[in-house]
Amino acid sequence: MKKAKGRQLSFITYEASQKIKKDDPLKIIFESIDWSFIYPIIKDKYTTDRELVYDPVSLFKAQLLIWLGEVKSNRRLAESLQFDSRFCVLCGFNNFLKTPAHSTFSYFRKRIGIDIYYKILHRLIAQTVVAAAINKINISSNIVHIIILSNNGKKKRCNCSGSRCKYNKKQKHSKDKINVKLITKNFVALGFKAKMLINASTKLPLEVTLIPKE
Repeated sequence: MKKAKGRQLSFITYEASQKIKKDDPLKIIFESIDWSFIYPIIKDKYTTDRELVYDPVSLFKAQLLIWLGEVKSNRRLAESLQFDSRFCVLCGFNNFLKTPAHSTFSYFRKRIGIDIYYKILHRLIAQTVVAAAINKINISSNIVHIIILSNNGKKKRCNCSGSRCKYNKKQKHSKDKINVKLITKNFVALGFKAKMLINASTKLPLEVTLIPKE
């Protein structure tokens, strides 16, 4: 597998890249994530020496847009990448005329396998949650419940408000999940331990608890 070469930005894409602010939340998150682990995991899924049309990292960046609630589906994602300069540039696609079709994302997931796809996505989500917490970027509790603990295990804050906090309503929280099979995964990212509770059916995280490593 040959990585997609860093091609020169088109003039329009270059102009768009200059308009992205340094404090853009998505830019901050993407720059905080370590993407390098992806290539070793998927290299055996690409048996030829042909150069990739789309960099797998760019495809996963785009998939995170769905998880973050920026777009609702692969079809909408493909449209947004073509017409939204911010998404196109931040995901690493350097020409609006050569962004992926919606079927590209389905094919990509099928090619690397569903288990590997979610193995990578969960690790990326863990890094995303930590990066957002460190930089005080809001991720809606409708997407995932994020709990941040202190070193002694006491709750410091979370991303839902006051009395509505699921963490404060442990009994209700338990009842809500009584019919949901959960998977627990643990990650280390950016100086935090991240415990992720995943819905076994949808394979998406319901809750991530963060605690400093030290």
